[in-house]
Amino acid sequence: MKVGKSILCFVLFILMLNYTLVDKVMAGQPDPSFSAMVLFGIPSVKEIKQNKNLKTNDCLQKYMKAIPAKSFLLSAAEPSGPEDALKYRQRNLEEQIVLVLGDKTRDEAKWFSLAVPLYTEWEGMSECPLDEANFVDNWLSKRPGTPIAPFLYLFKAHRLRAGYECAKAGHEKGLWPILAKRYKESLEKAMSYDNPLISCIAKDMEAQDYVYLKGYGRP
Repeated sequence: MKVGKSILCFVLFILMLNYTLVDKVMAGQPDPSFSAMVLFGIPSVKEIKQNKNLKTNDCLQKYMKAIPAKSFLLSAAEPSGPEDALKYRQRNLEEQIVLVLGDKTRDEAKWFSLAVPLYTEWEGMSECPLDEANFVDNWLSKRPGTPIAPFLYLFKAHRLRAGYECAKAGHEKGLWPILAKRYKESLEKAMSYDNPLISCIAKDMEAQDYVYLKGYGRP
């Protein structure tokens, strides 16, 4: 009987210890990134709405209040495969641009989101996010008066930071310092437009330990 009670007590102790550890791990999990939602499409707006800091984050509150009730950002279903994922990311990008810069940018936002070579997965290679960043440069050079320029500089900065993390992970010593410099320049340019939502998203991105690959520091 004593042996049975000892085993039962031990099992209960292990279960309680396990629950305690799980609680600590879950408590230490960061909230989904606001900037990742806008610039990468993951997590979704639905997930961000569960952010425990929503009520205390002025920037996030302004963003959520700006979303129309029938917006794609609130109603879109999760993509079911690679092809759907690409279509989802294209539409998400279009809607994010319009939300941040206004309905007047709808046509340009749609053209850009369909033209930019979005990857569904970068596979840890710096070339993938850099293709997207360099496309922005081409777009801006051909359309110097584009109404979506503030968002494009922010989008470019995000891709350059992802490229920087990939370059560091891949030991591309000649590349990552260049990308760090380009990232800072693009971020400063985006914030120079004095758009409140652009500034909020930029500051959120800057606050993240990483945007794609963990453990490689900030540019």
